[in-house]
Order: sequence, then C-alpha cells, then structure tokens
Amino acid sequence: MQRNILVSLLIWLLEIVLVASFVSDQWAIEIQTVEDKMLIDYFGVEKDAEIRKTAQHWFDQLFVKTGIRDSVYHYFIPTERERQMSIGFEDVGRHDLFPFIESRLNVLWDTFYQMIKRFIMACVWLPFLAVALVPFIIDGMIRRKISQTNFDYPSPMAHRYSLYAILGSLYLVFMGLTLPFPVPPQSIPIGVFIVAYAMNVLLANTQKRV
Repeated sequence: MQRNILVSLLIWLLEIVLVASFVSDQWAIEIQTVEDKMLIDYFGVEKDAEIRKTAQHWFDQLFVKTGIRDSVYHYFIPTERERQMSIGFEDVGRHDLFPFIESRLNVLWDTFYQMIKRFIMACVWLPFLAVALVPFIIDGMIRRKISQTNFDYPSPMAHRYSLYAILGSLYLVFMGLTLPFPVPPQSIPIGVFIVAYAMNVLLANTQKRV
C-alpha cells in the first residue's frame, strides 16, 4: 500500500512537471477562462467570485506573502543589478533562455493557483457528500445485517472492487487538481455518487464477524 501511495505521488509530481514544461502561457490562461465560465454557468456569478477570491487569498498567503514565489523567480532569473555586476555576461540569456524560464515559472504558479481553486470548488460539495454518503452507508450496513441473519455469503470480489472504485475516484479527484485542461464542476458530484455507491457495496459485502 505504501509503495502504491508513493508511486501515485510520483505520478502526480510528474504531471506537474510536464504541465510546467510543455503547457504554454496562453493555454494556461485559456484553461482558467473556460473553467471560470463553466463555474459561472453552474454556480452563478456570486459563487464564482467567492471561489476565486478565496483561492487568491490562499495563494497569496501560501506563496506571495511568504516570499516563496519571488524567491523562486530570483533563484532562476538574475536581476538587472546582478547582470551589470557580471562583466561580459550582461546579456547572456536575456532574450531567449531567461524569458523561456520565466514563462515556465508563470505556468507553474498558474497551475498552483488553479489547483487551489479546484480544491476549494471540491470543498463546496462537501455538504452534498455528507448527504449522499449517509443513506448509502446506512443501506449498506442494513444489507450486511440482513446477510448475517440469513447466512448469505458476502462477495469478496464485490468488496475488493468497490474499494478499488473508492480509491480510484479519490485519486482521480486528486489528479484532477492539476490537469492541463478545464475540469467541469459537474465532475465532483459524479465522483461523490460513485464513492457513495461503492461504499454501499463495500459495507454490504464486508466479511461477517461472529
């Protein structure tokens, strides 16, 4: 299990690296524009503005006010003063290398902002998750109690694959935070329904305890 978690995290980090390496600045802006439009169409203007304001606040608190973002730019891109102090190398990379690095860093920070905004959008659905899970959990536990009384045999296959469905859905939500294309807000309730139904099957087919 620990190895699978490590591999999953490495895949996620690889996704971030690939996005920062190959996605253009313009494409990143278009992703945010399209996604904002979908949020407005689904949640309305006020909720969209609230989500974006909260995401910007979190981003500023994590990366701007702490100085992390400026430090990363300064680490990879020399200032004009540093250029002038490098006699004979003042213009090295000025018009090609460092603009390219800056554009990659811009995409990276846009990805972090988008990840925060998508996480906040997912949190909006938490009340729906609770409402959806409770009846499915209760039904699954009742079905398990019934199977205990009439000696029905729980299905190990159903139990195993329902667990895979839960873990897979959660992992897709996790990966979806940094996908380099617009993620519709409807994807969250669909994932919630899959998790709720899989939880129902998981509980109903849990091995009996004497």
